[in-house]
Amino acid sequence: MTARDPARAYDYDVAVSFAGEDRVFVEAVVREVVDAGYKVFYDQDEQVALWGEEMVEYLPKVYEERARYAVVFVSRHYAAKPWTRFERRSVLLRALNQPEPYLLPVRLDATRLDGVRESISYLDGNIVGTSGIASAICEKLGSEAAAGGRGGFNGYVPRNEHEATVLIGERPAAWEYLLFSYELVCGIERLHDAYLDHRMGFSHPADYVPVDQVPSTIQRELATVLSVIRNFAAVLSDDAQTAAFGVVGEAGDVPRIIHVASRYVAVYRSFLEWSYRLRGYATPSDEVHEVFAALARYADRPVERLRSFVYELRDRADPLHAQLLNGEDVTIQLTLPLEIAPEASAQFDQALEAFQRHLQN
Repeated sequence: MTARDPARAYDYDVAVSFAGEDRVFVEAVVREVVDAGYKVFYDQDEQVALWGEEMVEYLPKVYEERARYAVVFVSRHYAAKPWTRFERRSVLLRALNQPEPYLLPVRLDATRLDGVRESISYLDGNIVGTSGIASAICEKLGSEAAAGGRGGFNGYVPRNEHEATVLIGERPAAWEYLLFSYELVCGIERLHDAYLDHRMGFSHPADYVPVDQVPSTIQRELATVLSVIRNFAAVLSDDAQTAAFGVVGEAGDVPRIIHVASRYVAVYRSFLEWSYRLRGYATPSDEVHEVFAALARYADRPVERLRSFVYELRDRADPLHAQLLNGEDVTIQLTLPLEIAPEASAQFDQALEAFQRHLQN
């Protein structure tokens, strides 16, 4: 079998492959997909069918022939187990011989699988959660049914490079905004480890700041974060938006759309890096450390807002094409203020006062 036959009736819409340690996450996904009306090959639901079967013969047929898609939940447990390696061989064999996407990988940690090209787009289960993965599976299945299995534009924001290429090639109504949303999500997800460091408050030790340089360092860092905010204003400027998306009735420009998205992500990265650097300063006392740690929290609200906006935009953009085809007037308006949380400012003021009292003593 070298290609997926769109007219073929598969026994399963999806076959899942996972390690037992990840069963709780996987089962939550499976239940939502099954509740949506799709047929899923999931071992717990197939115990009677599997009873007495020779598994080394049965499972390859499932993954190579009987399922429309294979969803592989990648984790360190999955990579280490011999049985999941056996399942993966069948999935990769099918994926190799089929031009359309078949392998749908879900990342549960930073593990990379041998044989799975790094260019294949993943969904991150830690970012989107079980419901997000289940929704994406249902979208994949639903969009293929609507498109008659032709592999063309599926009506939604792309979830991988192949879908983005199709979108750019076909350029349906509102393609500019779907592409922009895709590029934003990709950029944000590439920085997920840095985001987790930010949430954890982790940072490698960096430059030493003596007491007499604390005031000048604070001034420099405040000036730096103001520059980041100014850069964000440039990303949102009318000129930049018009150059990328075009005026009404005019097509957008692909390189400029990608560039604007990359600059948005660059602002997000700048906040993460700024906060990381502040947390990492080596200091002579706990009071000085608390000053820099409190100042680093100035980035908390901008980081969360920039990140959440990307997924809010995708949620709004997903139905945009269908709404336009239905003749609806659609306006997407999402506010994105980059402001410092009052509690972060108050914590910094308190830390600075404690530092000044420490100096006087």
